[in-house]
Amino acid sequence: MKSAFWRYFLILGLLFIFWNEFFIADSLPNQLTFNFALFYPLGFLVGYRPRLENLRSAYCAAFLFNLASYLVAGILGIPIESWTIVALDFMSLVIFVKLGTIMGHRALSKQD
Repeated sequence: MKSAFWRYFLILGLLFIFWNEFFIADSLPNQLTFNFALFYPLGFLVGYRPRLENLRSAYCAAFLFNLASYLVAGILGIPIESWTIVALDFMSLVIFVKLGTIMGHRALSKQD
């Protein structure tokens, strides 16, 4: 689980660096689009390599990555404007990872 966790955490970090320039999380639609760009590819990779360990590692990496982003924002003094968006942020994380997992599994099934 440890290697999968760090691999997923690294993937999230790279996606965050890439997409951070394109999206500004100032509204709910922007936040949801940013979350889709981060967490859907992670779920797709998990679905493409279906093992329970990978799914658990992906969810742990995603939750800790999301939590760390809010922690860093708090340390840097960036105000959290709406706690509703934070709650929706974590809920969309679960939805997008699950959706990506389903689509990745379907893509794997079509190859067989």
